Amino acid sequence: MGGTLVQDEEAIKRIEELIVSDRASTMLVCIQGTREGEPCGEIYNCYLREPVLFNGAGDMVLKLDEMCNWVGAPQSTTDYRFLNREMERQYREDSARHPQVSRDNLVYSIDCIPFQHALKAREVLVVYIKYRQNSSLQGSVRGRITKGEVVSFRSALELMRMVRMIQV
Repeated sequence: MGGTLVQDEEAIKRIEELIVSDRASTMLVCIQGTREGEPCGEIYNCYLREPVLFNGAGDMVLKLDEMCNWVGAPQSTTDYRFLNREMERQYREDSARHPQVSRDNLVYSIDCIPFQHALKAREVLVVYIKYRQNSSLQGSVRGRITKGEVVSFRSALELMRMVRMIQV
């Protein structure tokens, strides 16, 4: 019972950080469990009306990158490359369909934050994407697993390794 209360307090602390940061490039990652040995869950952003589901560390990183495109921050410094024109066309069609972004609907109230989802999550991380350089992500992550410390990552690959190491 006491462990659950401490975990809930930690989750609430991470959610409050999301409100205070007031940045489009801050994402709340709720890891609900594993599927085939990979972390799965949902990602929340204060500008997106619906969570974005992910299945695996690689999928999570790709979704974080897509979400940055949707909310417009941070800007990518490179264009995407494709193996052929058909793949590029398919990517452009798929990326045109994305969740509704509303900068007018910025979450200012703690009542609008997804507490129930975060409290049910096995791990909650606040991921702040500071840059998108060299076709990768750079930023920091913070959560119960980091014991409240901010841990920086220099690439999407580094973030994937960190997330895959989480035991849920």
